[in-house]
Amino acid sequence: MVGTIEITTGIHWIGALHPELRIFDDLFPTEHGTTYNSYLIKGGEKTAIIDTVKGKFTDQYLDKVRSLVDPATIDYIIVNHSEPDHSGSLAYLLEQCPNATVVSTQAAKTFVTNMMHKPFASQVVKDGDTLDLGGRTLRFIMAPFLHWPDTMFTRLEEENLLFTCDAFGAHYCDVQHIFNDETEDFTSARQFYFDCIFRPFKDKVLAAIEKIRHDVIDMILPSHGPIIRRDPWKVIQQFEQWSKPTSFGKKVVLLYLSPHGNTEKMAQAVAEGAALDDIEVACYHTVGMTDNEIRTLMEEADALVFGIPTVARDIPPPMWHVLTFLSTVRLKTNLAAVFGSYGWSGEACKMAEERLKGMGLKLVAEPVRAVFSPTDEVLAQCRALGAAVSEAVAKK
Repeated sequence: MVGTIEITTGIHWIGALHPELRIFDDLFPTEHGTTYNSYLIKGGEKTAIIDTVKGKFTDQYLDKVRSLVDPATIDYIIVNHSEPDHSGSLAYLLEQCPNATVVSTQAAKTFVTNMMHKPFASQVVKDGDTLDLGGRTLRFIMAPFLHWPDTMFTRLEEENLLFTCDAFGAHYCDVQHIFNDETEDFTSARQFYFDCIFRPFKDKVLAAIEKIRHDVIDMILPSHGPIIRRDPWKVIQQFEQWSKPTSFGKKVVLLYLSPHGNTEKMAQAVAEGAALDDIEVACYHTVGMTDNEIRTLMEEADALVFGIPTVARDIPPPMWHVLTFLSTVRLKTNLAAVFGSYGWSGEACKMAEERLKGMGLKLVAEPVRAVFSPTDEVLAQCRALGAAVSEAVAKK
C-alpha cells in the first residue's frame, strides 16, 4: 500500500491505487488500471477532505486519514461528485468524523442520501460560494454533467489548485509516481477516458472550461490518474479540442452491415438518392471501423441512416454494438432512417426503428425492406428513401 503523499505544505494525497483493474464499472477496459484520488487540506483553523475512494479500499483509506489527523478534527468533506468510486468510503469516513459536514451540490446531496440511507450534516453550495479554512479558501464551481448532474469543481484560491473529480483525469495508474511530470506520457489513455465518459457531454465540457478560462491554475488534482502539475492548461486544451465540433457542412451518414451483399446494394441506392447539392453523403460498411470512427461520424451527422439485415430474427450483434453508441455521443440531429434485407422473418428493421425512437430520433420515412436480393422496385424505394432523408436535412 502506498502511503500518504504531501503535494504541498498541509495538502496531502490520501487516495488508493488500483493497478490491476481491467474493466471499469463493468463497462469499459482500463488497460493501465486506475487510481481513486482523495485529498486532505489543512487550513489554519479547519481541515477538509476532498472526495473519498472506492468502497473496497475503505480500510487502508481510513488508515491514511488517521496517519495525518484525528478524524474527529475534520470539519468538511467535499463531495465534488457522488458516484460510488468517489463516495464509496463516505459513510465509513463519516462514522469516524462526527463533527464533519458534507459539502456538495443539491444533486449530490440527494444522490448521497439515496446511497447511504442515513442522516448526515450537510451544506449545499452554489456557483461561486466559498469556504474559509483559515488562510485557505475553497471556491466552488458548478460543472453539471461532467459527467453526472451533481458535479462541481473545488478551487483552492491561494495555491491556484483545481480539484476536478472526473474531469481532466484518466484511468492510469503508475504505482511509483503520483504526478504527471514523473511518469510517461499517457495522453492516449486520457483520450480514451474522455471518449468513454465525456463524449456525450461535449457542450458541458466547453461550458465548464469557460468558467475557469481566466483562472490561474498551477495544478489540476483529478480523482483518477496522476496529478497534473506539469502543463495543466495543456490538458484542459486537450479536453476543449476533443469537445469542439468537427464538421460544419450538412452530412448524411449511412452505416450498414451486409453479410451477403444485399443490404450493401440497398445502401448504394440510398446513397445515390441522398446525393443532393450541398449535402455530403458518407456511406460506410461498419465492419473494420473503429468505435471512435463510428462515434465521430454519428456526431457529425445531420441525419443517420442504418442498413440492417435480419439474422436469426434479430439485429446482428455488430450492428447492435453500433446502435449502442447513440447513447454515448452528443448528436446534433434527430433525423434517421432504416433499411435492410432479410430472408424469412425480417424483424431487424422494426427493432431498429424502436431503438431509434426510444433515443429520441425521428424516422423521416417508413423503413425499406428487401427479401433476400433487392429488386429494381426496392432499389427505387431505397433511392426515394435517400432523397427523403436529404430533403429533410435541407429543410432543417
